[in-house]
Amino acid sequence: MNVIILYSAGHLGSAVIMNKLLAMPGVNIVGVVKAQPLTLSLRGRARVINHLKKVGWKFAWLLLWQRCIQILGYLITMVFPFLRKRLKPAWKIAVDHNIPVFHCGNINDEACQAFIRQLQPDLLISAYFSQILKKEILALPKRGVLNVHPGWLPVYKGAMAYFWVLNNGSDRGGVTVHWIDEGVDTGEILARKSFMLKAHATQESVLMYTAVIGARLLGRVLKRLMEGKDPRLHIVHTHDEDDIYYPMPGESAFESYFRQRRFFRIRDVLSVLVMKRYR
Repeated sequence: MNVIILYSAGHLGSAVIMNKLLAMPGVNIVGVVKAQPLTLSLRGRARVINHLKKVGWKFAWLLLWQRCIQILGYLITMVFPFLRKRLKPAWKIAVDHNIPVFHCGNINDEACQAFIRQLQPDLLISAYFSQILKKEILALPKRGVLNVHPGWLPVYKGAMAYFWVLNNGSDRGGVTVHWIDEGVDTGEILARKSFMLKAHATQESVLMYTAVIGARLLGRVLKRLMEGKDPRLHIVHTHDEDDIYYPMPGESAFESYFRQRRFFRIRDVLSVLVMKRYR
């Protein structure tokens, strides 16, 4: 099955899922679409400043520090090669395996459509991709577009579900694999799994739980697709569940969160190197 991976630069969740797919028999990664950092253009820098005003500078510094720790994690894999299957970044996988990469400002632009069209993928797989796909992109792959969503759908639609589940004081987190349609996290659900949230969980630790668990669920869904079976791991009934959309958190949401929990710990970021399984 030929797939194109959609991922966001610097996102650990994206790296975990791409490493999983690389090792999966029958899955051929024919291309990568990489969401470019906004800072690569003057317009992008203006958008970054506006975004930081919305989320607050305290959160901005946390993101910068978190990114530094992620880079440290990658450097550790250079010293201990046996760890690379856990944390090798998507761009490094692409370079090592001669996989073409398209750096996109907007995935819906005609240039990106042309890149995807020429590779003729069976599937697009969104691995914590940060952009909304329009119908022109959704129509390109032969089988459709799959998404690994770091939340329990339909209860936690939208951005940063791993943040909101902690901010709301929930005792369980979740992961969902679903088809992408023209809505936001509204496509058919194929698989879900919940997990316990520890008392001192941070958004980073929850993010890593969702990436590892989500990669495994995705692998099972892909295996069923390749075998010609119904890709649903089980019939999922959602009619009696709340249907809630959460936007990107703003400064007040982050301040509420900081009063309850740490945003991340160094060991959270590096834990992906040794993760085995979760409840």
